[in-house]
Amino acid sequence: MLDALSWYIAVQLLGFLAFPAGFLLFKRLPDRGFTLAKPAAMVFFSYVLWMLGLSHIAPNTQFTIVAILVVAAIPSVLLFRKNLNEIKEFIRQNWPMLVAAEVLFLGFFLMWLGIISEVPAINHTEKPMDFGFMNAVLQSRFFPPEDPWLSGSSISYYYFGHFMMAFLTQMTGVASSVGYNLGVALVPGLVAIGAFGLVYNLVRLSGGSLRAGMVFGAVGPVLILLAGNLEGVVEFVHLQSWGGSGFWEWVGIKGLDGTNTGSGMFPDNQWWWFRASRVIDTLSGGQSLDYTITEFPFFSFILGDLHPHVMSLPFVILGLGITLNFFRATGQLGLGWLRENAVEAAAIALFIGALAFINLWDMPVLAAMLAAAAMVKAYGDCNGSLTRAALGAVIVVFPIIVLAIVFFLPFYSDFEAQTSGILPLRDVNTRPILLFLVMGPLILLAVSFLLRQLPGLVRPSDNDSSGAVIVLVVVATPFLVWTGLAFFTTWIDDGVSAAFGEVGSRMILVIPGLLLVGIAGFSAMQRSRLKLEPTTAFPLLVAGLAFYLLIGAEIFYVVDQFGGGFRRMNTVFKIYYQAWLLLGIVGSYGLYYLWSARSSVSWPINLGRILPVGRYVWIATVSVLFLASMYFPLGAALDRTGVLRDGHSVTDNTLDGLAFLKRSSPGEYAAIEWLRDDAPWGRMVEAVGDDYTDFARISSSTGLPTVLGWKGHELQWRGASSFTGREEDVNSIYSSADSGLVRSLLDAYDVRYVYLGSRERRTYGGDNLADFEQSSGAIGSAGFLKTAFEQDGVIVYEMVQSTAENK
Repeated sequence: MLDALSWYIAVQLLGFLAFPAGFLLFKRLPDRGFTLAKPAAMVFFSYVLWMLGLSHIAPNTQFTIVAILVVAAIPSVLLFRKNLNEIKEFIRQNWPMLVAAEVLFLGFFLMWLGIISEVPAINHTEKPMDFGFMNAVLQSRFFPPEDPWLSGSSISYYYFGHFMMAFLTQMTGVASSVGYNLGVALVPGLVAIGAFGLVYNLVRLSGGSLRAGMVFGAVGPVLILLAGNLEGVVEFVHLQSWGGSGFWEWVGIKGLDGTNTGSGMFPDNQWWWFRASRVIDTLSGGQSLDYTITEFPFFSFILGDLHPHVMSLPFVILGLGITLNFFRATGQLGLGWLRENAVEAAAIALFIGALAFINLWDMPVLAAMLAAAAMVKAYGDCNGSLTRAALGAVIVVFPIIVLAIVFFLPFYSDFEAQTSGILPLRDVNTRPILLFLVMGPLILLAVSFLLRQLPGLVRPSDNDSSGAVIVLVVVATPFLVWTGLAFFTTWIDDGVSAAFGEVGSRMILVIPGLLLVGIAGFSAMQRSRLKLEPTTAFPLLVAGLAFYLLIGAEIFYVVDQFGGGFRRMNTVFKIYYQAWLLLGIVGSYGLYYLWSARSSVSWPINLGRILPVGRYVWIATVSVLFLASMYFPLGAALDRTGVLRDGHSVTDNTLDGLAFLKRSSPGEYAAIEWLRDDAPWGRMVEAVGDDYTDFARISSSTGLPTVLGWKGHELQWRGASSFTGREEDVNSIYSSADSGLVRSLLDAYDVRYVYLGSRERRTYGGDNLADFEQSSGAIGSAGFLKTAFEQDGVIVYEMVQSTAENK
C-alpha cells in the first residue's frame, strides 16, 4: 500500500500548495475553500503542465512536474506568511470542520481502496479505453497525446480527467496499472470532502452552527456516494418470488420476469447489480424501445470505470463551490465588478472551462448555473429591476464563458464531435414508476425542501412581476418549442389524433416537473430581491436546474450515433447522473432546512394536529426509502468483491490492474511492462477485434498507439471514414508473404513495434513475420524486423531503421 500512501501524500501536497490562494479566492465561504483545494490544485497544476507540453516549452516528465510545484510553492509560501494570523484564527475557530473533512476524504479513499483491491483487473467495460488514454498521456513527451487506438491522430475525446490522473501517476512514479485504480479510489474521496464542504458552507451561510454544518454536511457524501437506487429493492422482491408474471411485465426491467428467483438475502448470480443501471426502458416482446443508462455514483465506483462522467464529479462540485462564492459577492455586477475581481473571474473561467475537457456534458450545466446565479444575485442587488439585472449579469457572465472556452481552445481544435444536434423526443417517455425507482428518495427530499420553504416567502405583488415573467419564459419556452415540433411532426406522420396523444402522454411528468422548476426559480428571485434568507436561493437554483434537466430528457434528446431504441441512451445517462449529484446536494441542505424550520414558520391557517402527523409520516417514509436505498450498495459490494464466497482470500488483494495477466498470460504481462517502461516510444501494430474484448490490450496497457484498436469507439469519436482500410492493412501485415507490401504498410503507419501474441496467432496466423527478420532475410528483400522481446510465446518485433521518433 506504499503506492496508495504516495498518492495520498501527493494529493495533500497539492492541496496545501493551493490553500493559501484558495483562502483568498474563496473568501466569502465559511470553509475558505479548504474542501475544494485538492480538486482546484489538480485542475490548475495539470493545466500548467498541459500548456507547457502543448507549447513544447517543457516535456511531460516527473522533473517538470516537480519544477512546477517548486515554482508554485514560492507565491504559496508568501501568501501563507502574509495571511498567517488570519489563517491561524480560521484554523482555531474551525478545526473540528477541518478534521471532519479530512477524515471523510481519507475514509472514502481507504474504503474504495479496499473494495478495488478485491477486483482490480482492468479488463472489462470501458476500463481499457480509460486506461489507454491515461497511458497515452504518460507516454507523450509533448501534447496533445496520440490516440492509442488510431496511430497518427490526436485523442478526439474529453480526456482531462485522465490527464489529471496521469499527472499524479507521473508525480508519484507508480506504475500506471496501479495509478488507474488509485484514481478510481481518489474520486469518491474528493467527492466526499467536496460535497461535505459545499453543504457545510450552505448551512453556515444560512445561519446554522458549526455543528449543524458538519452534521448535515456529512449527509451529502452519504446521499451522493453511498445510496443506491431502489432497483435493489425490486431485486429483493423478485428474489422472494413475490408478484406474478403480470406484475413483472408491468415493472418492465429486463431480467426480472418472475422466474429464476432463488433464495436468501441477495441474488446469487454474479453481476445481478448491473440491472440497476438499465432501469428506464420500454419493452415490447422483451425488446428495448427506449434503452437508457441510469448509472449513479456507487454503481460507477463498484464497476470501476475511470470514465469522464465519473471523474468529473468532484470538479462539478468545485464549479458549484466557486459559483456559490461568486453568488455571495458584494456590489453590483458589471464592468466594475470584473475589474475589481479579475482574478476571481479568471478562476471561474478556468474551473468551469475545465469541465468541458473533463466531461463535455457538464460545462453547459455549470455555465447555466453560473448565469442563473448571476441573474438572481443581480436581481436582488438591483432591487428587482430586471433590465439592469440582466445587463449586469450578461456583462460579467459572457466574458467568463468566452474565457472558459479560450483557455481550452487547443482541446476544441482536436475534438471531432459526432453529435449532430438536438431533436424533440417522440414515441417513448419515462414511466413514473421507473423514475421513482431511479431517484425517488432524492426527488422526495428536494420536493419537500421546495414546499417547506414556501411559507417563508411573502405574498406575490406587482414587484415580483418581472421576476415571475423571466421564470415563466425560462420554464415554458422549451416545452412550447417541443410541443409545436412534436405535435406537427406527429400530425404529419400519424394524424391529428396521434399528435394529441403524443403531447398528452408525457404530461404526467413534464407539467409537475416544470411546476417545480417554476417554484424554485420564483422563490429564488423573491428571496434575493427581499433578502429573505438569500443564501437559500442558491440551493433553490440547484434544485430548479436538476428538475429542468430531468424534464429536458423527457422532451428532447441529443442526436448521436445511437439511433432507434437507443436514441436517448446517452441523453438520459449523462443528464440523470448530473441530476443525482445536484439533488444529493439539495437533499442534504433540504434536510437542514426542514430541521431548522420545523417550528420557525407560521402557517396561514391553524392546521391543528395535521402537521405533527404529517411530519411523522414524512419521517417514516424518508427513513424507509433511505434504508431501501442501502440494499443495493451492500449487496453489490458483497457480490463484486466476493468476500462471502468460498475460497476468498485477502492475500491475493492488489491494486495492480494487470496482475490477472501475470497469472494467466505471463508473456503478455512481461511484454507490456517492457513496452511501457523500457522500450523507446514508437507506434505499434497488434490484432484488431471487437470492442469490449481483450483486443487492443497492448496499446491500451502501454499507451503506445496502434494502427487500429476498438473500431466501435473510433466510430463514436470520429466516424467510419477515419479508419477506412486500416483493418485490412493490419490483416495484410500479419498474413501476407509479400515482404515489400508488409514493409510499405509498416512504413506508411510509421510502425516501430509489431506485437505477436495469442490473439494475433488466433486471428491471422502471423507466421509470415519470422520470414522478415533481419537475421534470416527475405526473398527479394533484406530483412527489416528484429526480435526485440520474446517470452512465453510472445514476440515483439522491432523495425530495423524505423522512422518512428521519440515523442
